[in-house]
This record gives sequence, C-alpha cells and structure tokens, in this order.
Amino acid sequence: MHLKPNTIVISLVSTKGGVGKTTVAANLAGLTSALGLRTLLIDGDVQPALSKYYQLKDPANTGMAQVISSGGLITAQDISHTDHSHLDIIVSNMTDATQNWLKQREDRLILLKRAVRQPMVRDNYDIVIIDTQGATGELQRTAAMAADIMISPIKPDLMNYSEFLSGTLEMMAQLNAMSDLSAELRSGTLCLLINSMDRTRNSMGVARAVRNDFRQHPNVRLLDTVIPASTVYPTARSFNTPVHMLDKPNGNGRSGYEIMHHLLHELLPHLKGVWAEGSPLGHEDHDAAQGV
Repeated sequence: MHLKPNTIVISLVSTKGGVGKTTVAANLAGLTSALGLRTLLIDGDVQPALSKYYQLKDPANTGMAQVISSGGLITAQDISHTDHSHLDIIVSNMTDATQNWLKQREDRLILLKRAVRQPMVRDNYDIVIIDTQGATGELQRTAAMAADIMISPIKPDLMNYSEFLSGTLEMMAQLNAMSDLSAELRSGTLCLLINSMDRTRNSMGVARAVRNDFRQHPNVRLLDTVIPASTVYPTARSFNTPVHMLDKPNGNGRSGYEIMHHLLHELLPHLKGVWAEGSPLGHEDHDAAQGV
C-alpha cells in the first residue's frame, strides 16, 4: 500500500517534555509499518529516546547530526533498519552543539522540509514521523515547518495546559507570522491530542476546558481520540514493540490496538477501515478493508 503522489510527514511537537511525544511517534510508526506503509522515523531530540525504542537489525554509522550538518541531505548511509518490516529510522546522534550550529543557518526553518522532500525520502517512504525535543528551539521549529500534520500531545493537568498555551501555541504563532509572504513559511496543521487521560476530577476538568477552548479554534484541530493513562504503553516500550501488538482489542475501545487505530484513522481518514493483523473485524471484512 502506497500513499502516492505525496509522502505524508507527521511531526510531534511540544515545548514541554514528558507529554508523550516519543510514545505516540513510536506507536504510530509501528502501526503504519504493520499496515505495509513504508515508514521512516526521524529522531529530532538530543535525548535519543525514540532511537532506542525499536531494535536495530542494520544500524547506520551516521544519523541526524550528519543530516543537519549537511544542510538537510539524507542518504542511505544515514538510515538504520529496525527489526520491523517497513520501518526505518534516522537515529539521533546530536549534541547541544547541533542546535547551536543550526541557529547560524539562514535556512534553518526549512532545513527539514527540504530533507523530507528529496527523492531519497519521497521515492522510498509513504510516511515520515518526526519526534522532537520538549523545549523551544531550532530543531523543534524546523520539524514543525517540515510537517503536513503536527501532533501536540497534552496531559490533562493545569501545568501542561498552561505550557501548551504559552509555549507551543505561541511558538506556532511566531512560526506562521510570515506565512503570507511564502507558502514555504507555513507550518502544517496543528492537532491537539489529549494523552494519559485518567479518571480524576482534575484531569476531567482540564480536559473539559481544553475541549471548550479548542473545539472550534481556527488554527488548532482538537482530536476526538483520547489516549487513556495505562501501564501498557511503558510495558510495550520495555519489549521494544508497538502497543497495538501487545494490547489486543478487549471490547471496551480502550486497548492500545483500538486507540492507535482510531488515532491513525482520524489523522489519515483515507485509511479508515484498514486494520492491522488482530482486527476486531471478521476476516472477510478485514480482507476487504486491506484492499481499500
């Protein structure tokens, strides 16, 4: 299955760490690759958690430091192959010096946009998913500008919500301030994802505030999918496996399998009805869906 003519680029962005960007990136990539979509992960965080999520069967000698220092050139030598079919990764081997070096480049905002548009990526991958650091910086900004779709996970508590409003949302406003001058200077659609939702009064209250504030926001798309707080996500990480393979459908709609599919179908509606192995659909319906 291929998403031609255009490769779809999804970036995980937030100016706050610990909101679940890496978990969402890794599990979305695990699912898209399980569907047969050729998927490239890019670890744009100087703390390389995503680079360690999946086992590498063919590790590259280079990674993001070389991609950045070359001005956004991605070569086959920069790409590591994981032990999952259709899933590759450019690992993070960056330091703080990479961020400082990027600041000096006049083309820093479009460096990753240029990188993911080159034939090396467009001809070999259907989906590119970029993880970023939990802070405002040039790597965060260039990843945002490269994306067709941005996902900003937010944990439903007051501190996280406040940081989203004053940090991530403000960063996006600054990035798009010059978008009238050139389409190259416009970021992708920003999608707000409620993550690690529990049943406490505080969480439910903040979640209600988020829905009230962003249900009809002109610049932010509030996703219907909500990822519940669950130990299954760190457990899946400990097994280096995507959560949809570990947490199968259980009938309540809250399994990792169902949640990740709902999120993917919401982000990419043309995939609605397509399920990975273990589908809650009957085999006949599942086979038909795979042929969509």
